[in-house]
Amino acid sequence: MVAAPVAAALLVQRDVPEAHAASAPFLLLAADSASGDSAAIAALPASLRLLFSVRDVIGTTAGDSVPLYECIQMPGRRDDEVRRRLQLRLPDSSAAVLFAVADRARGTIKRVEFLRRIPHQGQRGFIWDRQRDRTTSVWWFEGLRGVSRREERGDIPRGGPVPRAVRGLARQLFVAPCADSSSNSPMNPISGSRD
Repeated sequence: MVAAPVAAALLVQRDVPEAHAASAPFLLLAADSASGDSAAIAALPASLRLLFSVRDVIGTTAGDSVPLYECIQMPGRRDDEVRRRLQLRLPDSSAAVLFAVADRARGTIKRVEFLRRIPHQGQRGFIWDRQRDRTTSVWWFEGLRGVSRREERGDIPRGGPVPRAVRGLARQLFVAPCADSSSNSPMNPISGSRD
């Protein structure tokens, strides 16, 4: 697991525009946190580990193994802010969206939004917000007509494996190569349409 951020770091320096190459804080953060992030994901119940299995495809060679892999770096609301969105459609027909915001200079993650839809099981999402140090969980039931109603919404206790796992996905995202938003119109893997 430690090798993935290091390999991504080497590729980030070559394949991404100069503005993205200034990601040293993210590279250090991902390398320092890799084993703890892996331990947090391993500590999750099996159903949640399945949701977080997208961590294995975040990176440079993922595009070869999944039907849709689209990583976009969007303009920050301020000069010191980095915003990225990763959209995936996986071989099992599930889909995921990962959005993260961080401080460019320090590599500090500010917000993470992760949503995964698994056919016939529903859609589950987690939002972590640094300002309140709060992780919210949302789950939508899937019936015969698709995702229909929200079944659960609530806060996840601080310090557990879920908040750490959510932040771990963001750390992985910030060392993966991404295209600038100006060069590509993002696709929503859940609906299959472009914005």
